[in-house]
Amino acid sequence: MASPLRPLHAQLQDCLVGELTHAATCCARDVHGARKRCKKLRGMLRLLRKPLGTRYGDANRAARDAARLLAGRREHQVAVSLCATLDARFPDSGWQRVADGLDRAAADTDGNASSRARTLLDDLRASLEAEPLPPLTPEDLAEGLLEGYRRARRGLRNAQAHPAHPAALHEWRKDAKYHMHQVALLAPLWPALKSRRKRLARLCDALGDHHDRHDLALRMAGMHGGPAAGERSLLHTQLQREQERLAARALRQGERCFARGARTWWRESVAGPVHR
Repeated sequence: MASPLRPLHAQLQDCLVGELTHAATCCARDVHGARKRCKKLRGMLRLLRKPLGTRYGDANRAARDAARLLAGRREHQVAVSLCATLDARFPDSGWQRVADGLDRAAADTDGNASSRARTLLDDLRASLEAEPLPPLTPEDLAEGLLEGYRRARRGLRNAQAHPAHPAALHEWRKDAKYHMHQVALLAPLWPALKSRRKRLARLCDALGDHHDRHDLALRMAGMHGGPAAGERSLLHTQLQREQERLAARALRQGERCFARGARTWWRESVAGPVHR
């Protein structure tokens, strides 16, 4: 981004096409990389929601559905890896037996999921190349960024009202992550955003760790075999304490990131000359 020799819409077009190309390439060999790029892509699409007009809905659904097709494999990998982390933190507590049980219980993956995800992403890239973005101004991008800020701030308020509800923190995490990707994309235009990217990354890491523990708890509850009932109850207690710790950390970090209203934040912390 931010070449002084090219218009903004051409630079954003290249970013979108580049992310789609890399995401499609990663589908078969790097599920984690493909899903990360799909999330980044959805953050970009939300930034451009108004300029895209009626095309936004189809584009967002394609990126969302591609990520969902790859979710099963990635979530299983995360759960097994988290068991190893917890086993190191709580030695001899049974986490290795949970990991073994998860591996035994893992459903057969959809052999066509990667190719179906790649098709969705390739089709979306072709659509964007056939009908490029319209001309954009810095004000267009600022409005998209502010709307992303507002969504993440509403997510924070909902999480503060329901701190023990994993769904509230998960929804907030998604909006915070989209906002983080938007901030990273636009930092060359507004350098004051650079430091914000790091704070948002720490927030999203805490929310992601919270979600991973909630997902592992659900997998344990539905798992046949593995640790005995008494041991499993202890492991659930460990997960619950971990979630409480991470939720408290995320809420503290979130308040620092989203304490002010969107316009006040923009005026006091970001607004200034556009670096092009």
